[in-house]
This record gives sequence, C-alpha cells and structure tokens, in this order.
Amino acid sequence: MSTFRTRVISGAVAGLALTATTVGLASPAAAAGTAPPCVIGMVDGASGPAAKMAYVSNKCDFNVAVGMVVSNGTDSGCVTISPGHQYKFRTWGSNQQVFAINNCQP
Repeated sequence: MSTFRTRVISGAVAGLALTATTVGLASPAAAAGTAPPCVIGMVDGASGPAAKMAYVSNKCDFNVAVGMVVSNGTDSGCVTISPGHQYKFRTWGSNQQVFAINNCQP
C-alpha cells in the first residue's frame, strides 16, 4: 500500500491547479487548496493495471470536505468525512497513486 500525507507546498499546489485545468480535471477540490495533514489518502495495491480501491481517512477532530486527486486513475469527487471515518471509492487506471487531497465545497 502507498500512503500520502498532504503537505502545504505552494509550488506543487499551483502546479496541480494548472495541470487539473489543462487536462480537464478542474473541480472545486482542485481550486480550494490542500487539505490539512490529518487527512490521509491511499490506494490499495497501487501497482499494476485495473481497478483499485482508494481511501481517504479523516484523522482530524472536525469534519472535512475533500477531494482526492489520483494520478493515472479516477479522482474521488468532493465528499464530507466525519472525524475518525473513512471514504472509499474505486479508481480505474494503471499504476494509480494519490497525487493530492484538496479541500472542496460539497
């Protein structure tokens, strides 16, 4: 399993917004900024082709509205996750990895 903890890196966030717009992935999640570090995402069995399960966990002590951007796969869309809970979704593609977890407006 591959785990990605979000970090605020201004250049990466700016690059993500530009990339998302260029390839048609622009969404409220891409425009709202990076989620706090207590939000964790991973793709189960990230190597190889086909569908994989992706997870976004809220380790914060408050609700979060986030969207997960998956490289080489399907993004999550915007979801609200309660403290201590997890959202899972199927991502399609090849060699999927979590690229970013962004704040969004549900």
